[in-house]
Amino acid sequence: MEKMRGATGPVLWVLVFAFGILFMLQDTDVFSVLQAGPRSMGEVDGRPIMQNDYNQRLNQFTENYTRQTGNPPSIEQRANFEELVWNQLVVERALEGEMERLGINVTDREIVQAILGDNPDPIIRQLFGRPDGSIDRATLRALIDQPETQSDWILIEDQIRENRRQQKLNQFMQSSIMVTNREIEQDFLRTNTTASVSFIRFPYSDISDSEIQVSDSELRAWHRENAKQFERERTWNFRYVSFSKAATADDTARALQDIAIFRNDFASSTNDSMFVEMNFTTTPYSGSLVERDEVPSAFSVVLDMEIGEVSEPLIRGNEVALVKKTGSEGNRLSFAVLSRVIAADRTITRQQNNAEDFREFARLDGFEREAEQQGYTISEATATKGAPFVPGLGESRVTLRALERLSRNQISPVIELDDRFIVLIVDRITEAGVRPLDEVRQQVENAVRAEKRRDLMMQRVRDQYSGAGSLDAIAEQSQRNIQTASGIRMNGTTISGAGREPGIIGAIFGTQPEALAGPLRGENAAFFIVVTEREDADLADLTSSERDRIRTRLTQQKTRTFTEQLVERLQEQVRIKDFRQQLMML
Repeated sequence: MEKMRGATGPVLWVLVFAFGILFMLQDTDVFSVLQAGPRSMGEVDGRPIMQNDYNQRLNQFTENYTRQTGNPPSIEQRANFEELVWNQLVVERALEGEMERLGINVTDREIVQAILGDNPDPIIRQLFGRPDGSIDRATLRALIDQPETQSDWILIEDQIRENRRQQKLNQFMQSSIMVTNREIEQDFLRTNTTASVSFIRFPYSDISDSEIQVSDSELRAWHRENAKQFERERTWNFRYVSFSKAATADDTARALQDIAIFRNDFASSTNDSMFVEMNFTTTPYSGSLVERDEVPSAFSVVLDMEIGEVSEPLIRGNEVALVKKTGSEGNRLSFAVLSRVIAADRTITRQQNNAEDFREFARLDGFEREAEQQGYTISEATATKGAPFVPGLGESRVTLRALERLSRNQISPVIELDDRFIVLIVDRITEAGVRPLDEVRQQVENAVRAEKRRDLMMQRVRDQYSGAGSLDAIAEQSQRNIQTASGIRMNGTTISGAGREPGIIGAIFGTQPEALAGPLRGENAAFFIVVTEREDADLADLTSSERDRIRTRLTQQKTRTFTEQLVERLQEQVRIKDFRQQLMML
């Protein structure tokens, strides 16, 4: 007690000092800064991905989708757009760094020339162009000199600078993927050089499992040497309860009542096309006559109706409809349809409330116990980072995002998917790495057996038939038939009667005609071959139009490969900081 009393004075001074510091920090608004979290969506080598840029790009995708389809994107479609936008912005920021590394810059002098020079930038032509194609330079200079337009000119200059940098990068990329005349000629020769061949194949599958012994040490060695095949991203094992958004019988009955209101007006309408369009039909109007047997079964009631008559409300899948017979000619007729999707708004609201209630009670009483008490079915699933398809749920980036924010044994908030709400609990999280042998033993054993099977067959045919001088001798000794294939192209991958065998095709065009070659190790069998005919392509047959076609195709191939490799290399080299999850939690 005495020690405590003796220490009271220093402790009080420490507390006073600490509170003073707190008040000072509060005055500087430091806590607001700390609570604000990250100021951007992420960073790529220190270059920020601003939320405004992200949102603008995302809005472009969603608006384009809505314009093209007439419907807003679903929850999962929007999630796909969000991931696409993020990846695009990451690549763009990485490319900015690459352009700086390569010295691809745009000088101030180039910007001045792009605005005032003889060949102005398209932006300047768009803003100051005359109908005759000339530039209104007087107006251009007048606006440049006005102080109130300076902020606008900064934006214009930034856009011109970015466009010019992109042009320079494209020129650099084009110079890297130039297709030479030799490449064109080689492609023509490989495509048009053909061969015919006779062969005998010894399928590896002829070796039975009983002839192959596999040891644990061999499995461990193969697993170790091929570890990259078994790498996996972070994986979640979880259980979930679903709450369907599907329309109920009550929803359907309500939709039938709602559309029945239009029946009399539809019957009296003199302009059926306008009527169904103004009442927002989901079935486009068509006044064309169709054969009676081509009428959809859902609308077959129209076959026995009078012209101008409107059917009772019908159910077609997830829609309700009214059908009006509009014409008849012989064995053909025409009809108009007013249809509406069966709305499940009330069901969705009720199910969302059910999901919220389940989640709250599951947190209190336990996930499994609450599901059992309420009679809900618990399903199990596994999800892997970067693989949006989740068994049982379909493609669901929304679920993956939710899992990223959860720890083991944690119950999620209510997650809304396109067709349901779910509440899940994480049972296990497996971090990224190589899957252990015990998990992939069967896969590894199959691979080792396949490799041993190939080795054993190659050794067997080499011992038994290497002394044979012809295919006929091998056929007689092995009691196998000689097969033939013709029209095999040098750049082909398959052989008729043998399947995919690119290595054997390479051997065919490296073998002298009429010479026995083998045994050759193929994908699916060991081969002995004899090239019976070879027709070499003649470059004299390469026309200018064919040359241009090949150049275009090879350029596209090289561009795609170059771009994929560049993007992959950039993403591996740059440091990416992703703040999206933190922003969602703020």
